[in-house]
Amino acid sequence: MAQSRFSLTKPERLQGLRNAFSFDLRSIALFRILLALIILWDLALRSQHLSAFYTDSGVLPREFWLQLANPWHWSIHAASGQLWWQLTLFILAALVAIGLLVGYRTRLMAWLSFILLASLLNRNALILNSGDQLLAVMSFWSLFLPLNARWSVDAALQHELKTHHNTHRFKPDGAQLYFSMATVAIVLQILYLYVFTVLLKTGDAWIPRFDAAFHAVSLDQLATPVAIWARQFPVFFTIATIYVLVVEFLAPILVLLPFAVSSNKPITWPWPRIAGLLLLASLHVGFALMLHIGLFPFIGFMALSLLIPSAVWISRYQRKNNSERETSIGNITIYYDEDCGFCLKMCLILREMLLHPPVKILTAQSDPAIHDIMQRHNSWVIKEANNTTHIHWHAMQFLFAQRWPFKPLGWLMKFKPFMAIGNATYRWVAENRATMSNITAWLLPWQNISLRPTWIGSLVAAFLLIAVSVYNVTGMPGYLQYRPQIIDAAVRITRLEQRWDMFAPQPLAQTVFQQIPGKSRSAEDINLYPSTGVSSQWQPPTYLAPIHAGYRWRKYMGVLGSHRNDAVRRSYGNYLCNSYNANHPPMSKNQLASFDIYTVKLRTNTTGTQRVRTRKRIWQHWCFSQN
Repeated sequence: MAQSRFSLTKPERLQGLRNAFSFDLRSIALFRILLALIILWDLALRSQHLSAFYTDSGVLPREFWLQLANPWHWSIHAASGQLWWQLTLFILAALVAIGLLVGYRTRLMAWLSFILLASLLNRNALILNSGDQLLAVMSFWSLFLPLNARWSVDAALQHELKTHHNTHRFKPDGAQLYFSMATVAIVLQILYLYVFTVLLKTGDAWIPRFDAAFHAVSLDQLATPVAIWARQFPVFFTIATIYVLVVEFLAPILVLLPFAVSSNKPITWPWPRIAGLLLLASLHVGFALMLHIGLFPFIGFMALSLLIPSAVWISRYQRKNNSERETSIGNITIYYDEDCGFCLKMCLILREMLLHPPVKILTAQSDPAIHDIMQRHNSWVIKEANNTTHIHWHAMQFLFAQRWPFKPLGWLMKFKPFMAIGNATYRWVAENRATMSNITAWLLPWQNISLRPTWIGSLVAAFLLIAVSVYNVTGMPGYLQYRPQIIDAAVRITRLEQRWDMFAPQPLAQTVFQQIPGKSRSAEDINLYPSTGVSSQWQPPTYLAPIHAGYRWRKYMGVLGSHRNDAVRRSYGNYLCNSYNANHPPMSKNQLASFDIYTVKLRTNTTGTQRVRTRKRIWQHWCFSQN
């Protein structure tokens, strides 16, 4: 009897299970690129309020930070409270992230990125949200992955390519899987985000009322213009609530269903995983459209990118390989001077980053006609399939214009001013090849990239998977007292601490904003929070989010009213006094003397009637001694 197509042998089932916990090297490379871009984006956003959030003249000087910080939360940023120190670390973090982006000394850059990111988060926990947690978690787990195996400077400079330029380690039309104890841990870690958030959603706004989504978009401090418009359709948000619960419960199961991978045609499509990923991605699309929650949706996309199966990459390659343009690109040949080690390295890097196989790299000396062009023009040579040749900076522009996402840069390079600068730069480099070769011998060394996980790494990953699992379970209501101290310490030191309680057990039931009326030395009224006014009857605009100078300030102001330690409000009071009075002469009658901080709450309702309003003073502060 013929074997059913749905019946699998035990080895096939085990292989399918292994595949479910494996990552394709191209997915890992995409994850690396997205991780670096998000770190750069995050640094750019944070740098707008660098002094306010990270220096001793800001809202959390180190003397107050020491009172609030967890003992296991180390921070290089807390070594100094001066602005120059924070600027130095921010610039260093940006340079390291760029190194991670291009895959240069990738393992070192990944470690430095994690250390600087964890240090930055630990310096001021008052402005953190779930996106920051997820970014730190994924940054740490990235240390266990071969981030440099594909699409990186390191991959271009593998030792075997030094002598065999056109030998390719991986088949582009086949699976390129990496499996280790760490990949098991990372898959589960990604899914924990959804599993535990749905388990924590125990409030009746989720079940049985199914109006949690409506309550979430009714928080004016979070709602986007799209959400404000959509609030006129409450039934939509009832469906959205059910959709969120179903996806967060069902999609992780679909992602984990074992599947087979084959390098033979036709492609074996793991439809359950693809369906699960699309469902989870749809949640993040909804979050981005409806709520001002910072980078969280994009960090979610970044984490999910690791789970993209090989079939997607194989299909993409096969579609491109069948196109006439791709055939033309594949027939490009890059020629370099065999006496120039720097030239070879640049050709390998450009191919890895811009073109990929089957583009060939050959010595100019191997073709008399090409060698003649090289000698006459003192230039490398790129030859197309139709024998058209490109030299100097024109050749560089030609390469950049071949594929997205580099095409826009290639088009820009065609403009005469940029072409003139490029040709001048190329001539200088060509005339100093020996010097450049000496520099790149140290700066761009040949690499060995191992795809074999170490025993130590596997043991550490296994322990941390257990620690993260215990940490999440003991984060459930009623279980916190069972968390072992060693688990708590390990998770906090590595910045793997996490509690995925977004809108759980249910969304907040009120819109919140602050009012801060003050008095000058001459008893004149001062509004220290002009975007909200000081009247107890001040009515917020329909679109409230812009009253905050970014989502981190919104988070901070929310913590200001709810934190149990008065050091938070005291340090903010000192910050307001110092920043305001710095703009007025000492002892001037216009200096700020005192102020009050009020929290105003507008309770959400589903009936459309006027919302209940409460106003409470949470802090009173004097800028000068009252003696």
